[in-house]
Amino acid sequence: MTGCLSKIPPYPQEMETWWWTKAVEKWPEASESRILNLLRDEIIVQSDRFNKARDFSPTSYGSRDLSILAYGNFFFPRTWLQNTFVLAESMDLRGWEAPLKGPIRILDLGAGSGPAGLATLRLLRERGITNPIELRAVDYSSKSLAHLTRIHADNGHLWPRTSVTTDRIDLSKALPNKSSQSYDLVLLSSSLNEIAEGSDFTQIARILVGISESLKPSGFLIVVEPALKDTCDRLHLASSAIEVGSLHLHGPYFNGAPCPFVLSGARYHSHEVRRRKPPDIVQRLNQPLGLSVKDHKFGFILLSPKKPISFDPGPSIIRLVSPVMKKKGVYSFVGIGGDAQERCYEIQIRDLRASHREFIGGMERGDVLLLLAWETYEDGRRIRIPRGDAIEILWKPE
Repeated sequence: MTGCLSKIPPYPQEMETWWWTKAVEKWPEASESRILNLLRDEIIVQSDRFNKARDFSPTSYGSRDLSILAYGNFFFPRTWLQNTFVLAESMDLRGWEAPLKGPIRILDLGAGSGPAGLATLRLLRERGITNPIELRAVDYSSKSLAHLTRIHADNGHLWPRTSVTTDRIDLSKALPNKSSQSYDLVLLSSSLNEIAEGSDFTQIARILVGISESLKPSGFLIVVEPALKDTCDRLHLASSAIEVGSLHLHGPYFNGAPCPFVLSGARYHSHEVRRRKPPDIVQRLNQPLGLSVKDHKFGFILLSPKKPISFDPGPSIIRLVSPVMKKKGVYSFVGIGGDAQERCYEIQIRDLRASHREFIGGMERGDVLLLLAWETYEDGRRIRIPRGDAIEILWKPE
């Protein structure tokens, strides 16, 4: 049942401590409760901006210390973990590999204060990759980039033999000068929706193709976006509009297939949901706010000049795209198969061992499963799994 349980390092305590210390240093005369309330007020503003107003002008955030400190203490850990999940999948399931020699070069576009780029440095070192790593971070906010640089310098033990350079560029107006085939990883973490605000999906497709020209032939472009339906649908429509040739779609689905939801006009949308305990400071800040902080919801795509890994083109390979539901004596869930078809999968509860029930109940949206046996009904739209040990995890972050 276990398969590939991908070890995800926890959000470092050093990061939590660093951001809270900076808040205390900013307001040395204020009480702890006063600092918490200052941050909470700004967290509400930022939450509304990210999820309602969708306002991304250069004055929206990143220009004020309060905005940066609120983001760092509350939103930074979430962005860190989301990008760690997607990079881990790129490495474990999708075939991204560090070069055999020489430095790993990473470009983080819309880096902000660095949660995506620094999380990438951390995971690569946690996985035992020893190459020197060069991170180039680009953002319009010089203050955010200064925080990124300080975090990197103050916590060097988390990412030894790495270097950071920064460029202040307003990506909504211009992309960095192209450096042909020079990056192993290009990161767009909750920044494509800002760079391409107002663009339709065909324009976004052209933007992605242009950015990917900076990749090495084996490099990956990792795009992570908020789990809003319009945002995710636009991202997946853009990926489906990219002509197969010099750039290939590796995920979240299989064999280069685009998201079937956007192609069929389904009311559902493609996104991940990963439940993790948030850091203590996030829980304290959230106590009176009541925001959702345990569920990490996000959408993503993976693009690369290299061809995608081949998976079995049928119902045996599944990406879970719904919660696991329990009703009328069965567990059921919706999955996308290796042929990009949406199916309903069911397994009867009564004959399951306790260990199988715990295993199935712990599956999350985004897990990749392998079926060893199944029965097909309703013209292939419904799949019955005959027993608990017929399900294996092909990939799941642990």
